[in-house]
Amino acid sequence: MTTTGARRGSRLVRRLLVLEIVTVVLTAVIAGGVSAWTTRQTIEQDAADKVRAVAVALASAPGLADAVAARDVARVQPAAEAARLGTGVSFVTVMDPAGTRLSHPEPARIGETYQGTFAPAAAGATLVETFPGTLGLSVRAIVPVRGPDGAVVGMVAVGQLRVEVADRIARELAVLALAAAVAIALGVGLAWLAARRVKRDTLGLEPREITALHRHHEAVMAAMREGLLVLAAGTGRVVVMNAEAARLLDLPAPVDPTRAAGPTLDELGVDPALRERLADDSPVTDETLLVGERLLLVNRAEVTGPTRDLVVTLRDRTELEAMTRELDDARSVTRALRFAAHEHANHLQAVSTLIELGAQDDARDLAQRWTRDLLGGDGGEDTDLRERLADPALAALVLDKATDARDRGLALRIGPRTALDPGDAGDEQASTDRVTVVGNLLDNALDAALESAHAGRGGTVELDVHAADGAVVVRVADDGPGLADPDAAFTPGWSTKEGDGSRRGLGLALVRRVVDRRGGRLDVGAGPDGRGTVFTVTLPVRVQSPEVRR
Repeated sequence: MTTTGARRGSRLVRRLLVLEIVTVVLTAVIAGGVSAWTTRQTIEQDAADKVRAVAVALASAPGLADAVAARDVARVQPAAEAARLGTGVSFVTVMDPAGTRLSHPEPARIGETYQGTFAPAAAGATLVETFPGTLGLSVRAIVPVRGPDGAVVGMVAVGQLRVEVADRIARELAVLALAAAVAIALGVGLAWLAARRVKRDTLGLEPREITALHRHHEAVMAAMREGLLVLAAGTGRVVVMNAEAARLLDLPAPVDPTRAAGPTLDELGVDPALRERLADDSPVTDETLLVGERLLLVNRAEVTGPTRDLVVTLRDRTELEAMTRELDDARSVTRALRFAAHEHANHLQAVSTLIELGAQDDARDLAQRWTRDLLGGDGGEDTDLRERLADPALAALVLDKATDARDRGLALRIGPRTALDPGDAGDEQASTDRVTVVGNLLDNALDAALESAHAGRGGTVELDVHAADGAVVVRVADDGPGLADPDAAFTPGWSTKEGDGSRRGLGLALVRRVVDRRGGRLDVGAGPDGRGTVFTVTLPVRVQSPEVRR
């Protein structure tokens, strides 16, 4: 649908185009009609005002009243024609109180009676009217001519032919019509451009299709098991963030699609490790990052198109890493069981031979000694960890690591103080955090001890777990090569070992974050003889608030 959607016709676009064109045309026609009516009224009013002003000016001209009173046509006619030619009016007629013309544009009509209403002017009033005279229909003004004593001695009529007024109106309307045509053309052109823009932005889709796509988008975003972030190019603002991304990043809610007001990763409080990696322009492909206490598989791609936004996907590898760790532990147990089965076969053969020889006491002592060796204890100190540790998950982890250590030719010694009562075990989250801390510290210590064992100068790891003052203290010591930079060891990705970078350098960083979240303490230093590394972690049984930590 998206392939052909941008090429096909759209009824939505056509409707918008027609609506915009009709709106533009109606607006231009209405505006033009109003302007034409206003222009006509203005021109007609201007003509009436003009003829009145000319008539008043001529009636008050010096000497005209005397010439009119004396019926002196020789003086009146030139004055009237001079006024007509000077003002551009159609005619100027001067008459006596009886309406007899004393001047006219056509001299042959002098002496004839004025055609039009003049009685009000003869009575001393000013009159403006439209009347069909000898020259045609005209707008005229008739004003009285008064003598020195104020008596009406004659009248002046000044007129403008309607034909001339109509010509002026026609010229003005032609200009208005041209302006309206230009406005309509521009409006139609802009409407067409707007329709093309709408078609391009909507990919030629109909409203119902856009609604369906939006609903599908929301459904897909909600159903995705991967976190999705869309970052605006240039600004880095979050345009889209689905609910899974909000969960993985420990944010309160997803971000709805927006471009202008979207928050930045810094404003959202996203983990600095992810912010710094996304700020780097280098490619990000299946890269594992420690974000909070989660291992996230991060990918970043650039969207092709005008916006060139960045799409970031997040997948939770925490559970996968846990399963991988359990699988490795299971493989270690399997190897240990195969080794133990072989050893048991040899031991049972020796015991069977002693019994056949009648040395039952020797057979019993030999079996007890091998049992103690198998459990890794030293005489009476091999107390069952499941009884000493009230945290079953932690006890199982330690036993598993002990088996793994023996399988790798190492020794995992459990300190005599190791014990944890039910009252100090805490809740399920406390147990999970202890397992995370102890497991990662033991893994790191066993790897370090293995390096020393290969060099022929060590191979021992010591573990001590006990409760003190409402907290559980974990001490893990190894006789490995030690840490050259203890502070850097807790940086995500830091490692002294070569291998899969996605699984190296994350254990100690995760330990640091668990300790910080619970408000605990983490100390690291060298062993008593300057060899190896000693980690001491204090984990409160109950998570402390920030106020208590301060």
